[in-house]
Amino acid sequence: MTTEYGPSLNVSKEIHAMKYRSKGESFKDAMIRVADAVKDNEEHYLQIKEILLDQRFLPAGRVQAAMGAPREVTAFNCFVSGTLEDSMDSIMDKAAEAAQTMRLGGGIGYDFSSLRPRGDHIASLDSRSSGPISFMGIFDAICKTIASAGHRRGAQMGVLRVDHPDIEEFIKAKNNSTTLTQFNVSVGITDDFMDAVINDKMFDLRFGGRRYKTIRAKHLWDEILRSTFDWAEPGVLFIDTINKKNNLWYAETIAATNPCGEQPLPPYGACLLGSFNLTKYVKEWITEGIPVTYFDDEALKHDIAPVVRAMDNVIDRTVYPLEAQRREAQNKRRMGLGVTGVANAGEALGYEYGSPEFLEWLEEVMSVVR
Repeated sequence: MTTEYGPSLNVSKEIHAMKYRSKGESFKDAMIRVADAVKDNEEHYLQIKEILLDQRFLPAGRVQAAMGAPREVTAFNCFVSGTLEDSMDSIMDKAAEAAQTMRLGGGIGYDFSSLRPRGDHIASLDSRSSGPISFMGIFDAICKTIASAGHRRGAQMGVLRVDHPDIEEFIKAKNNSTTLTQFNVSVGITDDFMDAVINDKMFDLRFGGRRYKTIRAKHLWDEILRSTFDWAEPGVLFIDTINKKNNLWYAETIAATNPCGEQPLPPYGACLLGSFNLTKYVKEWITEGIPVTYFDDEALKHDIAPVVRAMDNVIDRTVYPLEAQRREAQNKRRMGLGVTGVANAGEALGYEYGSPEFLEWLEEVMSVVR
């Protein structure tokens, strides 16, 4: 009997074939291609191939689509733009870099907090700035164009600090179905702002060392929450906490995230992602004729080392849209190894989702991964 590899549901088969395989490839063909492209040697190739075919670990979609494939696309899902400086040259340079990044299949995040507020005087032109939200329209238009021409829909994240003078306009910028449609947006929340909310204090909106406006922090917080409730935008990024918790705090400052908002990254940073499928480590043994379900920690431990080696090889072997992205990735060698099938695996072991027993089991699993 021929073994059938890959997803079992028809919709999953269709999506995987459409988004992650080369033309005419089966799931097995695709996994063999990826394993061959990320191997250290023949022994490592056989290990990775078996892990991928059994779906115990699956690299992110971009890795599956890119590694060993004939088309030139990047294996990194998402990037953060280089720092936007408050000048037309910098804005247009970053727009061109964004176009190149999206053309090769990467999403991108930006911090627009460095751009002067709407109406601010531009001395060199004796004119007024149109503000960061207006300039976001340039990136929005580029993303629409790339998305219509490419295989993967473009994705962007726009961030504005909560103390920027244009923050109220930013919060409401997507309170419709037509504006900035190629963006997710998030507010960069500072510790000072949260302190002002908690203690019901006034809060200054500033740019370039100048105070533009003072508002009641609670009112601004309510505006954010009301907009999120009604329109699902903006999200919030606790940007000071992100930087305090960053293992590389001494070498970089993070101001934005990838488009999905789960990966804070420095300028030109990129996220290389993959997930261990916990359902594949749920096993069964027979004790006195009674089946007992258990989680196989040892099997997970066995898989982690070859997976880390394979993913690390992606960093050196993939295509990068920009040289600055290559340098950033190869210098710091970030990778995000997560888990999927968490609820299914925990419940198969008899733990109600979210219960103390479930969380204790998950903590043990993540300790193994860490």
